[in-house]
This record gives sequence, C-alpha cells and structure tokens, in this order.
Amino acid sequence: MSLTTQSIQLATDQHSSKAFTMPAEHVYPFIIHRTIDETIQKKNGERVRYSKKHCVSHLLTGALLGVFGSYKGASRVVDVLKEEPIWLMPSTDLLAVHEDWDRVAAKVRELKRTYGLF
Repeated sequence: MSLTTQSIQLATDQHSSKAFTMPAEHVYPFIIHRTIDETIQKKNGERVRYSKKHCVSHLLTGALLGVFGSYKGASRVVDVLKEEPIWLMPSTDLLAVHEDWDRVAAKVRELKRTYGLF
C-alpha cells in the first residue's frame, strides 16, 4: 500500500469542499484515501489505528465514489474505472449529463456491490 499523508480536497456537499490532511494515494482521476471520520478520530486521539476501510473519491470534483472494505478492493475499483473518459469532467453537473453516464453508473454500482461496504 502506498498511502502517504497529504492534503486533499474533498466534497462536503454538492457545492462545497474542504481540504483534509490524511493518508491518500492519487491514481488519476481518483484518490484512494482513509475515511474522514477515522482521520478526525485519529487526530483527536479517539482512535489509535485506522480500520481496513478505504474510500475512492473523484479527484476533479472531490466527490466520494464509495467506501470499500480494503485497499485492495478500492484499488481494483480504480483500476477498472480510471480509463473511462467521463472521469475527465470537472464537475458533478457535467458528469451527470455525460453521454456515458448511465453505462458508467451501472459499472460503478456493480463494483460497489462486489467490493463496497453496505
């Protein structure tokens, strides 16, 4: 695993984002990172270690794609999706109107069923 502590921009809702400093890895156009909750708990001394959970967020929008049970699962999801041209869209609004949205959204749902946490 190659997560290193760095500052990353993550969406906090549809129209705003915030910088977080946490273990993360950039795999363009995604970021694999630890959960925000666990990062805050660790910073506040409420947690000693991270769980095995890893998140995948879209680098350009900061939007969370999903939470996965392991780094390996998150990495597999990124490997399957990273070559899709839709991920070059710089906003969630443009993602939603892209001609490949329905096809890629179905692929994301299937990957989340396989590797995601419920």
